[in-house]
Parts: sequence; C-alpha cells; structure tokens
Amino acid sequence: MTLLAAICLVACTETKSEIKVVGELGDPKPTFLSDMFNFQLYAEGQIADSVVTFTVDTIDNVIASVGRSDDGRQPVCSIILDGKPIEIRLNGDDAEVTKGSDQNMKLYEASKRIKEANSPMEQLMEDYGNAREKYNGVIPDSIMKGINKRYEDIQENMKATAKQVIAENKDNLVPVYFLRLFGVDALGAEFTEEFLKDYKYKDCKALEPIVASISGEKNKLPGADVVDFVGKDLNDKECHLTDHVGKGQYVLVDFWASWCGPCRAEMPNVKANYEKYHEKGFEVVGISFDDNKEDWAKCVEELGITWPQISDLKGWECAASDLFNIKAIPATILYGPDGKVIKADLRGEELGKTLAELLGE
Repeated sequence: MTLLAAICLVACTETKSEIKVVGELGDPKPTFLSDMFNFQLYAEGQIADSVVTFTVDTIDNVIASVGRSDDGRQPVCSIILDGKPIEIRLNGDDAEVTKGSDQNMKLYEASKRIKEANSPMEQLMEDYGNAREKYNGVIPDSIMKGINKRYEDIQENMKATAKQVIAENKDNLVPVYFLRLFGVDALGAEFTEEFLKDYKYKDCKALEPIVASISGEKNKLPGADVVDFVGKDLNDKECHLTDHVGKGQYVLVDFWASWCGPCRAEMPNVKANYEKYHEKGFEVVGISFDDNKEDWAKCVEELGITWPQISDLKGWECAASDLFNIKAIPATILYGPDGKVIKADLRGEELGKTLAELLGE
C-alpha cells in the first residue's frame, strides 16, 4: 500500500504544471492562464509576496497564455504546458522566460527573433504619423510609396524569420505557436503543408484550423473543382453553391457582408461588371458573412443587388470561411463554365480586365 501510494503521488505530481510570474507585475496583475487559441481558462493565479503562481493540470500539446485584464485577453507571455516548472520575469512591457523546459526556452528565444524582425515597425509608424501631420493627412504618392515598401519589407522579413523558426523546431511544439500566429495566408499553403508532412506534432488539435486552411487554399487554386456550400437565400430556401456553379456560365462567387465597408465600396464595381457581362454568360453569387438576416436583406436592397444570395447567418463562423480559407472580405473566386476555378481575389480593374479577356468587350 505504501509503494502504491508513493507511485500514485509521483504520477499526480508529474501531471501538474507550475508557473511563476515575478518582477514588475503591473496593474492589473497577470492572473489569468488560458489556452492561447480559444481563451479557455485553465487557472487563476494566486498572488503572494509580489509573485503570481499558477498550478494547473498538464494538458498535452497545449500552448497557454498568461494574461491580464478581466478576461485575460491582454497577453503577457505564451508558454507550453509540459509539466516542467516555468518562471516568467516581467520588466515593463517585456516578459523574459528565465526558467523552463528546453522547448519553452526555444519558444521564448524564437519569439525574441520575431520581435526583433518586427522592431523597425515602430519607427515606420512614427514616420507615417509625422508625414500625415506634415502634409495635413494627404501624404504625397512618392512618399507613401516608400512607406508602403518599408512596410512590405518588414512583413516579408517577419515571415522569413517565422519560417526559419518553424523549420528549426520539428521535434517540439514551438511550430504550433507560430503556425497559428502567422497562419497559412502569411506562410503559404505549400510551405505549411510540406512542413507538416513529417512534423512530430502534425496531429495536434491546435493545428486543425491550419489543416483546414490548407484545404481551403487548395479549393481556390486554378483548376480546382467547385466545393459545395449550403445555406439559405433571403426567402429561407435552402440553396447550394453548386446550384449555380458548373452550369455553363462564368460565375463570380463574392464573399461579403452588410457590415463590411470595403465590401460595400467594391459592390458598384461588381454590379457594373454584372450588368455589362451578364447577357454574355456571366453570373454572380453572393455568400454573405452576415449573422443578421434583416441587416443582410436591407443592404441587398440598398445596394441594388439582383444576383443570387446565400448565407448560413453565422458571421465569421460561416462554413465558407473554412471551405475556401476566407479570412478577410471582400474576397472572390471566379469559376469557369465547367465549375473549375479560374482565378481568386479578383477585384477592382482586374475583375473587368479578366472578364473582357474571357467574354470580350
């Protein structure tokens, strides 16, 4: 009985993760420990002698976030719950992991590299603000072009650094954090899919959205067959995307929402092309990311939209988001008469130019 109790005690001890936060705790203090990706609360920190201590059951393959504020959504530091003690030292806005497992130290060092790659952004934002003030909000194109180029260079450097970090850590959970942080849109479906092929934790639950995004990106590639989306029209009739696509017409699927300013701004362009090319075999189908039918219907009427509309009224939880990896709207996919993708993300002048090439002026 004594031996059995000892074994049980060891097993129970090994299932706990202890995290201590020390240094300048600030106000509000960082007293929340939650899942990094869905904000599920794991533990509330206990404060004693200017130290916040979390003790939580170790959960396999979970990256957690220490956060402050009423719901913990002001992240202070991200860590991996792997049963090894962790200590985080706060100094102003900086959080240093001073103690932890090998993979936690690698996560901290990798985060520093990403932060360093992004560090020029602070100066860029200052320069942008100064330019707006100097030119009364109307920055000359020559200057704005330089600002945009600097922004793009910083973004590309961050992506390149993230890819290096991911590739260097195939035997731990560090890539899970950065794959979720940057996403397939930034890292590219090809790079992400290739990495996951032999990644030790490729079946980690936290990577399910990444796998879905890869699939969604493939569904937008030229030559891909249409994937069905099911929703209802404004008359509450069940509709399928395949009711319209693959029926002998060129079809633009327009992902939008009544609450989306850029979507509304783009709509006159879509409408103009619809009116110009509809008789030549061009159709538009709107997939709305609304969650309120009245708002959706009102906007359709205000904008004079006459083409078919489909929605599941789930907002950003719309099934089309995963089916086609739609993370920002407006977004479009143009299908050919055979129901295969011709091109994605056609907007502005590019939409009219493409339709002119396909259907003639």
